[in-house]
Parts: sequence; C-alpha cells; structure tokens
Amino acid sequence: MSLRARLIIAAVLVLVVVITSGLLFTRTVRNSQIGQIDQQLNAAVGITGISLPFDVPPEGPRRPPAPSDFSDVYLAQVVDGRRVRVIRSQLAAKLAPDLPTVISALGTHLSPTTVGSMSGSGSWRAMLVGTSKGHEVLLAIPLVHVDATTRRLMVAVGVGAAAVIVVMTAAGWWLMRLGLRPIAEVTDVADAISGGDRSRRVRETTSGTEASHLAHAFNVMLDEQQAIEQRLRRFLADASHELRTPVTAIGGFTDLWRQGALEEGQVSDVMRRIGQETARMRVLVQDMLLLAHLDEGRPLAREPVDLSSLAADAALDAKATHPSRRVEVEALGPNVVLGDETRLRQVVANLVSNALIHSGPEAMVWVSVERSEGVGVLTVTDDGQGMPAEQAARAFDRFWRANPSQGRHGAGLGLSIVRGIVEAHGGSVVLESAPGEGTKVRVMLPANGVSPGIGDSKALPSTLT
Repeated sequence: MSLRARLIIAAVLVLVVVITSGLLFTRTVRNSQIGQIDQQLNAAVGITGISLPFDVPPEGPRRPPAPSDFSDVYLAQVVDGRRVRVIRSQLAAKLAPDLPTVISALGTHLSPTTVGSMSGSGSWRAMLVGTSKGHEVLLAIPLVHVDATTRRLMVAVGVGAAAVIVVMTAAGWWLMRLGLRPIAEVTDVADAISGGDRSRRVRETTSGTEASHLAHAFNVMLDEQQAIEQRLRRFLADASHELRTPVTAIGGFTDLWRQGALEEGQVSDVMRRIGQETARMRVLVQDMLLLAHLDEGRPLAREPVDLSSLAADAALDAKATHPSRRVEVEALGPNVVLGDETRLRQVVANLVSNALIHSGPEAMVWVSVERSEGVGVLTVTDDGQGMPAEQAARAFDRFWRANPSQGRHGAGLGLSIVRGIVEAHGGSVVLESAPGEGTKVRVMLPANGVSPGIGDSKALPSTLT
C-alpha cells in the first residue's frame, strides 16, 4: 500500500472518530436532559395525587394550582380516552401531547415515554397515570429545550467535522506538496537513472525540510557517483596510455627479433631496452595495485615509526642518486608516530624525489620534522620555480603531470600514492606552491598517544650535501 493511500485511510479514520465522538456526546447530553425531565414528571405525580381536584365533584370545585407550580408540565384528566379537563403550561399553550399507549398505576414504577404532538411538530415526555376513580391523569413536559440543545450540538458537531475536513485537506495538500511529491520525484529520478539517463537530478524544494534534505543528499550522492565513475574512466584511460608505450616498444622489439631484422650487435641493446620497459611497467603496475589497496581500505601495519629517521634515510638516498644536489634535514630529535614503516618511508622518498626532479638542478630541498599538539608534521620544501594555483590544485590527481612535454618523469602517481598512504593513516597532506616561490608539501600524521622519545634512535645530521 502506498504512503498516499495510508494517509487517506488515516484521515478517514480520524474524521469517523471525530463524528462518532460528537454524536455520542450529543446523545449523552440529550439522555441527561431527558432524565432530568423524567424526574420532574415523577415529582409532579406526587403533587397531582395530593393537590389536584380531579376526584372532587364539579359542584364543589377547588381552584386548580397555577401553571407555575408545575413549570412546563402539561396536565389533563382523561376519561375513556378523552381529555375532560386540561391545565396547560405556558410553553405548551398551543400544543398538546398524544396519549401514551401504556397506563401506569399510582404506587408502581412510572416510566415516561416520548410521544408526539396532536398538532404541529415537537415531542413530549409523557405519562398516563391511572387513579382509583377510574380515570387517568396525563402528565407531559415538552422536549422543545432538549430538541433545541440537540440541534445546537448537532450543528456544532457538523461545524467541527467540517473544520476537521478543511484542516486535514490543507494538511494533506501541504504534506503532499512538501513531503510526498519530492519523494515521488526522487523515485522517478531513480527509475530514470536505472534506465540509463545519468543526467537526471531531483529538483530541490524549500530548504529546511526533510524532503529538501533528501533531495539534496540524493543529488550529492549522484554527483559523487558520477565523479567516481569519471575518475575511474580517466584512471583506466591514463593507465592504458601509460602501459601502451612500453607494451608497444616490447612488442616492436620482439617483432624485429622474430623477423630477423636485428643484427648480432643489436640484440643486447634490444634486450636492455626490453628490460627497461618491463621494469617501468612493473613499477606502474605496483603503484596502481597499491592505490587500489588503499582505495579498498585494507589495513596497514601499526608500529612505532620515527619520522626523523625516515627523513634522514631519505636524505642519504638523495645524496646517492643526486650527488650534486643539497638536501637539508631539520629535526630536533626523534618524532614517533604509529603506522606502517614501509609505506611511510615510501611517502618521504616520493616527496623528496619529486622535489629533486621538479625543482630544477640548482634548487635546494629541506626536509623538516616537528611535533605540534600530538601530531607529527613532516615538511618537504624546495626553492624551485613553483607552480601556478591551478596546477597545484591538481598535483594529487592520478596520472597528472605539470609539464609532460618536458620529459616523462614517471607516470604521475607519486603524490597520489603519498595522499593515499597518509589518509590511510588518518592524516592529511597539504601542498603550497606559487610561481617563483618554490613548493612546500606538509604531511600531518597523528601520533596516537605514542611517546615521542625512542632511546636507540640514531643521531641526525643537521645538513646533508
């Protein structure tokens, strides 16, 4: 059953409850008033049996009591079904009740009944009481006040029911407009997207409502999903592009060898080139596999790692691979975080290597390690040519290179791997760069409560050249 049908059923049930409650209340009030009238009639029977001279001969009449003595009571003597003498109340001066069908004897249980009028409209509560002289006394009280009260209550119930209908209709319209319609639109958009139309989005309504929040969250989810798919397609395209060159080179060399087009002195050179391209593909595949593992959230090793030692080792490696460059390490002492030493060592190595390659042959590189509020901070800075803001914003994108025409310098996965490893450790990485001002990359890793001091940490040189 749809939500709209459930709301309609609930509205009908509420309306039925309101109307039923009003009718029960009206009936209760009417029965209470009729009960009071019955008490008046029973009290009038006592007065009738004592005071009225219906049993006295006409030659010695007694003046009957004034109508006010009986309030609205209609009183008449009935002989053989015919009214002989009547005392009418003020309210019933022009009306007379019908005779009840049951005659009650004095001294027995008297039960008034509701009868109509002899002429005109209106109803009465009446009793026909038999006397010892062989005639009856008719006592009745008009129900004009009771009927008027009942009519007023019925009007009030009708007005209340109409008000409930109006309020529920307005609330239903409001709910349909602000609640159900956006949900139905979300359903339609979801069906369209499952049918292949990925461009559909939910129209966001008035802010601050649950439906608006749902529409916004649904659109954000679709945008993020589309962005992920675009990144995946771009990643596959870039990976295919990077692998195409070495695969083509290896395939070309093997075709030349198979066709016998290689001279004897060229075989060793071709094999060397095949080995280089194979190593290049191996590194690329390993980097892509590492990124896939990081995306999957696979757990990393957790052990105390000294960032200062990693910085010193990276500087020594840089001296071996780039003997003409200067790399300075600034660290006051051991700075321990909890993480995977192999992956964190790869982070530092990638950052230093990236700085040496892209900063220019004369630029210096600084590696600093410090602790700030329980966070280990490793910063790699160079004074090279720097990058414009739009290039710095894309520095961590996969397979992105600032100047691919100036040489390949890898596949463009180094900083992507850095960010993936750092975020897998619960940290963050920030790159700051500007043309002519060099580049600074800051890595922040939580220490996770590990003491910063390690007794057997090796001493660090202040400058390595």
